[in-house]
Amino acid sequence: MDQSLVVFKEVADRKSFSRAAEVLHMSQPAVSQYISALEKEYGVRLLERSNKFVQLNKAGEIIYQYAVDILRKYEQMEILVSDLKNQPGGELKIGASYTIGEYLVPLILKRLQDKYPDILPDVMIGNTDTVTRTLEKREIDIALVEGEIDRPKIEVEPFAQDRMFIVVGNRPELIRKQYSPVELEKETWLIREEGSGTRRMAEELFSFLQISPERALTFGSTQSIKEAVEEGMGITFLSELAIKKELQQQRLHRLDMEGLPFRRQFSLIKNEQEFHPKALQVFEDEVRMLGE
Repeated sequence: MDQSLVVFKEVADRKSFSRAAEVLHMSQPAVSQYISALEKEYGVRLLERSNKFVQLNKAGEIIYQYAVDILRKYEQMEILVSDLKNQPGGELKIGASYTIGEYLVPLILKRLQDKYPDILPDVMIGNTDTVTRTLEKREIDIALVEGEIDRPKIEVEPFAQDRMFIVVGNRPELIRKQYSPVELEKETWLIREEGSGTRRMAEELFSFLQISPERALTFGSTQSIKEAVEEGMGITFLSELAIKKELQQQRLHRLDMEGLPFRRQFSLIKNEQEFHPKALQVFEDEVRMLGE
């Protein structure tokens, strides 16, 4: 492995020679020497330095992008070769959209860890668009997301189906069986942010009902929406997975309407590549078992 690229990436990530030196267990002069040697090799400065910060310039940004890819491929190479003689293990970087990450991933990881304790999951949770972009940049190995994904060079495999319901709190005037679209249009709707799979489903619901809510409040997480609905701030449209406990405790209630529940796919997505480490393969197997 090219140690100069390792050092350069750490300096760029930390925006500091001293912090990079701490992480790499090196002296600061040694870090500076690696950076100077790299700049001499390419004949151009890669970092702009001041007393307060270190940041990439244009040439540095080019080197950084390729360094990330090179180091990632080197790591994958080591894992794949190790897989030939060892049990699945090592770090596995997993992305998940909020609903899946909060309500399904813990179950999957518990089963994975029981069978393969040498696998070290590193999970990032975000909305569907954020997770998909992170996968495309190869900052994670695999992801579980909601809704349809149509991106070049990304493999998509549906693994389960989700059901979506209109949800209300314990307001007596709201807990009844049937609503007209006109009545729903006048309610305050609590919805997720742009880029969320749950947000897209809410927009599909509005289109299906042919309504445009008079008032809509945007939240960055499903948990905050559930709490706000419980407090009587409005109504929402959420996954059955997300509201299972609250329904059982009668803290939330779902509305029955013709055409509901809506259904959507949960999908496993990954970048197209020839080789996949054993850790990723066994994780996929655990995910597929959810749909059986």
